[in-house]
Amino acid sequence: MLVKDLLKSLDTMVPFSWAEEWDNSGLLAGDPESPVTGVAVCLDPSPEAMEFAAEKGCSVLVSHHPLIFSPLKKLDVSTGTGKAVAFALKRDIAVISMHTNWDSSPRGVNAAIAAALGLESVSALVPSLSGAWGLGALGDVPSALTGRELGQRILSVLNLSRLDLYGDPHRPVNRLALCGGSGGSLWSEAKAAGADAFFTSDLKYHERMDSLASGLILLAGDHGEVESFSLDAMARVVSEAFGFEPPIFRTMPAIPVIIG
Repeated sequence: MLVKDLLKSLDTMVPFSWAEEWDNSGLLAGDPESPVTGVAVCLDPSPEAMEFAAEKGCSVLVSHHPLIFSPLKKLDVSTGTGKAVAFALKRDIAVISMHTNWDSSPRGVNAAIAAALGLESVSALVPSLSGAWGLGALGDVPSALTGRELGQRILSVLNLSRLDLYGDPHRPVNRLALCGGSGGSLWSEAKAAGADAFFTSDLKYHERMDSLASGLILLAGDHGEVESFSLDAMARVVSEAFGFEPPIFRTMPAIPVIIG
C-alpha cells in the first residue's frame, strides 16, 4: 500500500470533504507515492508522537489535530510545529490529519462519547448539510441523573483527570448535549434542542454566563483529554483502511497546579 492508497481508503470512510472550510485536514506532509510500512494514531502530531511512530516502524502518522493549522511565517525546527515537520520530512513519515471531518463523522469524537455514556435516541446537535453526521451530539440520559451524578459518570467513563460543573448540581438531567473540543459557542443550540446540560471544553466567560442564565447545567473537561477518548475509534477506522491494528500514542494529561 502507498500513502495515496491509505489516504483514499480513509477518505472513503471519513471523507475529507466533511471538514469545515477553515480547517486543514488530509495529507499535510509526506510523499503520496511512499510505501506504508505501518500506521500510528495520535491526537496531536507532536515531535514526541513522531518519535513514537518512528520507533514503531510506522511511515504514516494519522492525527486528529492538524500538523499545520495556522499559516507558518517561518520554520523554526528547534521546537513545536517546525520540529515536528522537520522530523517528519527527515524520517520520511507522512502525516494525515482527520480533524473536523472526524468531528462530524457518525463514528467520530461526539458519536463515540455519546455511545460510551449510554445516551439514547442520539442525533447530531447540529445536523450537517454536506452529507456528514454533524456537529456535537444530543441524547437522552437512560435514567435521570443529577448534574453531579452525570458529572461523576462522565469523569469515570472518559477517564478524565478533572471536570468542572457550573449550575445546580442537584437538578436532574434528562437530556444531554455535548461537543468534544471547543464547543462553547453551541450552547444556544443545546438549549434550543431541549438539553438540560451541555458537556464541552474551552468555555469562554460570556458563553458560560449566558448559558447559565438560560438555565443550562454546564460540564467542562480538558479539550485534549475529552477528544483523546475517540482515538480507539479512530484506530479502528485506520485498521479497516490499512489491515493492521495501529499503535496509539497517548499523551499524559496536563494537570494544573493550584497556587495559593
